[in-house]
Amino acid sequence: MACRPRVLVRALVSMCVLSSCAVASRPRDVGPEPAWPWPMSDSVADSVHTEVLSPAVRLHTLVSLAAPWRAAVLDIDRSACVSLRARKGGETAVGRRTTSALLGALAAGDRPVAAVNADFFLFAPPGVPTGAHVEGGRLITGPGQRPVFSLDAAGVPSLGVLRAEGHMRGPSGTVVLGAWNRPDLPTAGVLDASWGSAPDSTVGGRWRLRPLSDAATSPRSTTGWASRFVIDAEGISRAPTGDTLLLVRVSEIDAALFRAGDTVTVSLRIGPVAPIEAVGGFPMLLEDGELATGLETAGAASFRGLNPRTAVGLAARGRRVLLVVIDGRQPGVSVGMTTEETARLMRALGADDALNLDGGGSSALVVWDAAARTTRLVTRPSDPTGERAVGNALAVVEACSSAR
Repeated sequence: MACRPRVLVRALVSMCVLSSCAVASRPRDVGPEPAWPWPMSDSVADSVHTEVLSPAVRLHTLVSLAAPWRAAVLDIDRSACVSLRARKGGETAVGRRTTSALLGALAAGDRPVAAVNADFFLFAPPGVPTGAHVEGGRLITGPGQRPVFSLDAAGVPSLGVLRAEGHMRGPSGTVVLGAWNRPDLPTAGVLDASWGSAPDSTVGGRWRLRPLSDAATSPRSTTGWASRFVIDAEGISRAPTGDTLLLVRVSEIDAALFRAGDTVTVSLRIGPVAPIEAVGGFPMLLEDGELATGLETAGAASFRGLNPRTAVGLAARGRRVLLVVIDGRQPGVSVGMTTEETARLMRALGADDALNLDGGGSSALVVWDAAARTTRLVTRPSDPTGERAVGNALAVVEACSSAR
């Protein structure tokens, strides 16, 4: 544990780091990375208090007096024994729980360390993430048009847009599939039992697909799968259950190629990365060390203004992951940040690439107190009622991935 106080004049420097007078982007790939923990610039904040949570994770509490703002940063060294896991607020896409509850629900054997809230979510159906959610290799909600933070089978992190690709092939033709558990996309796709609710009436269900009894068991992996089904019925709009699929948003032209009783083969994969863990966000904040294109117009003006924020960033060529929560809507204590200020803070912390996650009343960072066997809320949520139930979270655990 260490505390590094800094004099008040640092506030002026900090304002410059986060405002339009920001310094040029840092040089990249110019020699080996310094040994962890990486040094933090004196200009980031007036004071930084550092707490060691595990051999791989440090918690930095940043305070800037000028704005003012307060932020909590989980500084994660992937070269050590650590993993990140997506945590959903329910068994299916539907469901909400607090970030504290999602971290606390991890088994003691998982050796939980900390967690932050993750993606934006719907209130009806409650808790459905607006982007992809993949948990332990199981796809719960599929990718849309927004970027995601994901980890592959080797635990390597990445930020970017994913897509679903596949086909349904039958005796009379083929339908191209571009959505998996993402009925809001304007393209043909499938829903499986992980979706957890009946599709909206505007989406409907073209067919219910029943797996053949002699079909090989498919893991439904994001790396790709194919399995045979029978078109069981047409015009079904209730939620899929078990191993059945619901085919949605098929055009009338494509629908004419199939009829009830046909045997079809469905194949799907997620690319260009096959995620084992994934959560969505919006917008990208940094790309290759520069402020993301379109950042100044992403979302409504109120969204881009001063708000509590949560963000994820990648630094040191992916070896370092930064999970950041900025308190807001607390005059005299922490007013929050704009999306542009958040991007500049992420860059000042060392990130090359960064993604904005859900903010406002959802923003929360919690740590696991092993001695007390309970969670500890580090940040100050802005809702008057306290910590908000969210659709999903991103948890840090002491577990080694196959490659670091």
